[in-house]
Amino acid sequence: MQTWVYYAILSTLTGGAALVFAKMGMKQANEHLALTIRTGVLFFIVVMNAWIAGGFKDAKAIPQKALFWFVLAGVSTAVYWIFFFKAMKTANVSVVSTIDKGSILITFLLSYLLLNEPITPKLLIGAALIITGTVILIK
Repeated sequence: MQTWVYYAILSTLTGGAALVFAKMGMKQANEHLALTIRTGVLFFIVVMNAWIAGGFKDAKAIPQKALFWFVLAGVSTAVYWIFFFKAMKTANVSVVSTIDKGSILITFLLSYLLLNEPITPKLLIGAALIITGTVILIK
């Protein structure tokens, strides 16, 4: 297997665990505080990872266009997590998380439109299955 596959699998495992851990904590705290604490810890770990890996050495040379896209991604992520934690506070995390995976369809569309990535038959079948599962859970 290629290295990126291992990273993707580890991302899936840790992401799924993180959602359950957050839901467990929200039994005793509101979603706003939960998201703030989670994001603070996340920020600290990400900064330490970048520092240890030498990721800050090129910070002054970052192009304005790249900075724009990173800021846009940051704003989008913040809004995403606010809505996600609001939904997760009052619903089953398993259902919210599954519906949330419908965001993959947005990724397919934007990666095609903005990055010129191909949409293959395999991706279309996967997208159809995701849409079907999302509709089943919403109803």
